[in-house]
Amino acid sequence: MFIVLWGALWGSFLNVVVYRVPAGLSVVHPRSRCPKCETPITWWQNIPVLSWAFLGGRCHTCKTWISVRYPLVEAAMAVLALAVAWPWLPGILNGDVPLWQGVTGVLAEQAFVFVLLAIALIDADTFLVPDSLSLPLPILGLGLAFALGPVRGVTWQQSAAGALAGGGGLLAVQWLYAVLTKREGLGTGDVKLMAGIGAFLGVQALPAVLLAAAVQGLLFVGGWALVGRGKLAEDRGLASIRHLAMPFGPFLALGAVQWLLLFRMAGKLLAHWS
Repeated sequence: MFIVLWGALWGSFLNVVVYRVPAGLSVVHPRSRCPKCETPITWWQNIPVLSWAFLGGRCHTCKTWISVRYPLVEAAMAVLALAVAWPWLPGILNGDVPLWQGVTGVLAEQAFVFVLLAIALIDADTFLVPDSLSLPLPILGLGLAFALGPVRGVTWQQSAAGALAGGGGLLAVQWLYAVLTKREGLGTGDVKLMAGIGAFLGVQALPAVLLAAAVQGLLFVGGWALVGRGKLAEDRGLASIRHLAMPFGPFLALGAVQWLLLFRMAGKLLAHWS
């Protein structure tokens, strides 16, 4: 229960990050307020998920509609915080993993997922991957590998190779696409994000993360074009749906989270059966 509440609180802060970072605003000052009437939000109006439901999705003062994305992000972060911590708990509780290592691993991976979700939402809104969020990831991932490599299964060598292969590989793809098509494809923000993902998950994760991101991105675009969006290319004045600009960061983030959770789950199952 504590982990779920912890995640929901971070989800509430994540909403602040997603709103303020692209605007160049401080994420700590001033305190949260209604974007329309600018009335500060009191503590009881800022309880994750519950306050939104209690207020009927509207500002308590001016009754402006508050997007349902806010409680959804809070709920999603609560679930993800528990999902990240779950594989660590048996080792921590049984004493198989030293407490400091277990707690450090859980918090670091929860922070990684927090940053990925923030980047995904900001990129979806603005086509921007903020350097303030992406650039620390390779350094933190490599530091975590030095501290907890044997426990997490990502050595510092795999982390360093992941950062270089992730960032360098995507940079090569970006350059090749621009040369062949004379158009910009991947953004530099995606390159920095992939370097951070490689550092945290290791070079062994990169093929699966890239494949998952590419497949799910294509499925999303295809579904968008087919389900009620058949005239999307025409409406935007594009020659075809192939020229539709879509942010790739959310799909890279999704693939990374999927690898992190499924890799941990697979590891637990293999350990149980062996």
